Amino acid sequence: MRARVGIEAEGLAAEIEKELARDVTASVREGTEALKGLVRGATERAFKGNRLPKAWRGKVYPQGQDSVDAAGYVAVRGSAAAIIETALKATVIRSKEGLWLAIPTEAAGKFGVKAARAGFGTTVNTRGARERITPDGFVRRTGIKLRFVREKGGRRAFLVADGAMLGPGRVARQYSSKGRGSRLYGPAGQTFVVFILVPQITTRKRMDLDKLAEEAGARTAGLIVTHRSR
Repeated sequence: MRARVGIEAEGLAAEIEKELARDVTASVREGTEALKGLVRGATERAFKGNRLPKAWRGKVYPQGQDSVDAAGYVAVRGSAAAIIETALKATVIRSKEGLWLAIPTEAAGKFGVKAARAGFGTTVNTRGARERITPDGFVRRTGIKLRFVREKGGRRAFLVADGAMLGPGRVARQYSSKGRGSRLYGPAGQTFVVFILVPQITTRKRMDLDKLAEEAGARTAGLIVTHRSR
């Protein structure tokens, strides 16, 4: 009799552990997806108009099987991690090459042209020739020389484009007397602020990963209870 009860109890315990492993793993998987959604949403709000949110990836271990010790994590690696890290705390950003940090205005556009390598030319249409906008890249793209103007009594300065007009997207380009709307800029074009120069920028904290993890953890704990009650 004791042997029979022991066998049944052992089998029952194994079945309960199997069910528990299934429920825990399912809950952790859902919780991991929830956390990934939270951090992607927070990243999208912190970096508007950027593809960074998709850099977050989630995994559940052990892979391919249920376990009462299942664990999930959400992480981001590489250059995306370095960018996202700037939103996790207040950061002071300074220029690495000079006294000024150049902030592009709408007139600068989004892309410049890379400097040509020795023996090679470069055009804006060449694949790989584009780079994130910089003062030098703007000059190479447009052929417009930028003029330095310091703000009176202030800590800022400006790089302006003279003899220019606004093209598609309100991006500065060389003035042309021909074409629709050219008369709006006078006989020789106008001056536009292309870059705002500042000594440094202090960014505020825009994301709180600990808070998001706590929220996802609370959800996961509730999911386990829900799965066990089914």
